[in-house]
Amino acid sequence: MSDIESTAKFGTTSGTPTLYERYGKFAFLVGGIMFFFGCHNYMQELIMNLPGFKVGVFLGYLEVLGVAIMSSLERRYYGETQRKASWTSYLMLCFCLLISSATSNIALAYINYPTKVVFRSCKLIPTMLIAVMYNRKKIAWYEFLFGVLISMGMVLFAAADFQVYPNFDFVGIILVCVSVVADAFLPNFQERIFDQGSSRIEVTYYTNILCLAFMTVAFTLSGDIPEAVTYALANPNALYLMTIYTFLAYIAITFHMALVKEFGGIVTVLVGNTRKAITIVMSFILFPKPTSPLYMWGGLLVFGSLVTNAVIKELHGGGGKKGGGGGVSM
Repeated sequence: MSDIESTAKFGTTSGTPTLYERYGKFAFLVGGIMFFFGCHNYMQELIMNLPGFKVGVFLGYLEVLGVAIMSSLERRYYGETQRKASWTSYLMLCFCLLISSATSNIALAYINYPTKVVFRSCKLIPTMLIAVMYNRKKIAWYEFLFGVLISMGMVLFAAADFQVYPNFDFVGIILVCVSVVADAFLPNFQERIFDQGSSRIEVTYYTNILCLAFMTVAFTLSGDIPEAVTYALANPNALYLMTIYTFLAYIAITFHMALVKEFGGIVTVLVGNTRKAITIVMSFILFPKPTSPLYMWGGLLVFGSLVTNAVIKELHGGGGKKGGGGGVSM
């Protein structure tokens, strides 16, 4: 029985939703994830393609700004006033989120957007290595096998980018790999913070408010914020797009976390990988770019391995409903 069916029965009992209500909620959450993440990714590539816009790192700043504002309002709405985790824990989360967001957005100046999406989807590999070395966990043989297949798919995608993208620079691959490694540390740190009794809202709020403070200082000193603000004020359309983009990330993450809570990690993984595959296809349709058969084979290796690994892990009892509150791969 599926995750959806296992928590829903025909007929109603006190406080128990019907099967149709559960499927309705599932359809609503998946629809929200597809729509809002799709809008977020579309806006990101649209802004990056605006004439004269060169401050990709500013998009990461806007994401953090939007999440910080909305999580602050949500925290006030639910009456949360105390912090349960230590500042040290949040500083570690903040550092990883800063590295992940900054390098991911800067990479778009050197590689195609679909290549970035594929590499960002491959958090499985560094996550396994961290689990073995840092948390002393045992990893099944099939996970290492799929890790190898995912690596092969990433190589094919990078080769395709090198083949058809005139502005390709290997620096972009290095940056997005650094982003993936930093992102892989987030669940491990989040798990320890949740064990201290912190809520999702608390983790989201303190992580992003610290990131916002650091990014504001760093990007002001580097001149990125003044440059991006000057560009936005001189281009009303860009300002309009950036304003929408700022809040889309938080809405998308909210739908994502609700799906994790209601239907478990395995369903969320499958939905997430489906969304990313659709994102890549839509990127080629909405923003025409040179293609190569290597994109298709690389994508099949990566997403096929990710989905198959998730299914096998669930069949072996490795799935779970525990989800983090700070980082969702865009």
